Amino acid sequence: MKKVKYYLVLVLAIVINGCDDFLEKNPPSKPSGNTFWKQKRDLDMALTACYGTMTKSVQGYFSWGTPKWDSFVDNCRSVDEGITFDVFQGNIDPSTTGIIRDVYIDSYIGITRMNLFLYQLDKYTNTDLSDSERDFYKGQVLFLRAFYYSYLYRCYGDVPLILEPLDMETQYQPKADAVKVLNQIFLDLDNAIGLLPDNTYRELPGRVTKSAALALKIRMMLYDAYDNTGSANEEKMKKILAVSEQIKGYTLCDNFENLFQGAGQETNPEIIFSTKYLAPNNWHKSDLQFGAWLWCAPLTNLVNEFEYKDGSPFSTENTLYNPENPIENRDPRMGMSTFYHQLVIGDVEQPVTGVLPTGYGLKKFVTRDKTQYPIGYNTRSDQDWVHFRYAEILLTIAEAENEVNGPTQKAYNAINTIRARKGVNMPPLPIGLSKAQMREKIRHERRIELAFEGHRYFDLKRWRIIGEVMNNFKEPTLPLYKSVFEERFYLWPIPQSEIDKNKGVLIQNPNYK
Repeated sequence: MKKVKYYLVLVLAIVINGCDDFLEKNPPSKPSGNTFWKQKRDLDMALTACYGTMTKSVQGYFSWGTPKWDSFVDNCRSVDEGITFDVFQGNIDPSTTGIIRDVYIDSYIGITRMNLFLYQLDKYTNTDLSDSERDFYKGQVLFLRAFYYSYLYRCYGDVPLILEPLDMETQYQPKADAVKVLNQIFLDLDNAIGLLPDNTYRELPGRVTKSAALALKIRMMLYDAYDNTGSANEEKMKKILAVSEQIKGYTLCDNFENLFQGAGQETNPEIIFSTKYLAPNNWHKSDLQFGAWLWCAPLTNLVNEFEYKDGSPFSTENTLYNPENPIENRDPRMGMSTFYHQLVIGDVEQPVTGVLPTGYGLKKFVTRDKTQYPIGYNTRSDQDWVHFRYAEILLTIAEAENEVNGPTQKAYNAINTIRARKGVNMPPLPIGLSKAQMREKIRHERRIELAFEGHRYFDLKRWRIIGEVMNNFKEPTLPLYKSVFEERFYLWPIPQSEIDKNKGVLIQNPNYK
């Protein structure tokens, strides 16, 4: 099925949001606010531009660059130190650039486009748009707005809550309480759930469906289910279980690697929502950055978390250990997610152009298409980037069930289903686990299954153990690689550039003034 082509409307999206002077300097063939939004075709193009915001960030923080979120914690080391390394080292202040600044600015760029679309959709009166189509449009854009606010809420806490297009009189906005922001996320998602179709993602590839809105709601409910001591709220966990039951029509796919490769994504039964790409015009840099430049090096702390294939924990004393190839005899997901010293796809070797400080490289998202090798500056990667998949839902069910009822069969089944995936075939969890033991098994499974997918940082934060983990972190291959996490880092500072341009209306987060 033909993929969504975001690139067709990139210029259009800039123009329709531009100023009158800009429009006057361009030929009359360019669309303007006076000639656009007049027919359904315009809405379709604008909706594509809304999806296109997920690819806008130069570093791909909301799509193909999500492995970089794992470099804040104990999963991988980013060699791109000017972008994410400051977070790991604790060099965080209002003037910090890179991801601290970019997530804030790029989120509001996305939110601005969603608000404009919703405003124009509400004004649209042409008869070429049916009520069901209007609902579908609105539901998709409400989801996308909630998606951006989910990052703002988790990273910054109190932020401006902007729900309509701004003008010269309203452009300076104060912060809203984080609780109000979270409530708006849930309101947008609940409205989206009521408007979106029940189709699976396989039936509507490239589009947000009801399941995607449910998945984002569950993710945010789980983030909100722990208090400041790391204790789970049972009532909130019960609600998570109830919402999880509404996601239907998805199963785990038979091939773990296919989840992240173009050829196996279009009809994948596990993918709930992804960002679509199509080279040569709409592409990303994941193969170049992770496969050639080796920007994200898996840390020893993570690779030692992978069990042996018989389910026993890693140890160099184990008879299954092979010092020449530590990936051998391990959980198969290790060899599908990482490589040791040399990236090899079939009989093709990728020349090493970067540094592997730990000996391991990131393989999970790198293309398996041998015709793309050697990866270099001319590589145009177009694997779709998966945001939500059914394995995350099963992990959430296991976590919520264990916190509410302990290690029931339901919790066991959710985890064992993931471990028993065809091609993985890891043994089931041992019976007789206590609630605390099951909790650790679930957290282990999240780390392994979702490695490099941008979850670990937020998981450690919601469990309120990120300080304990990171301030005691040691990497044996990099003795000087030290992390610093202070209590104030649970929330990032508002970028100083945004404070400066808001004439005193926007105030800085506590502990950063």
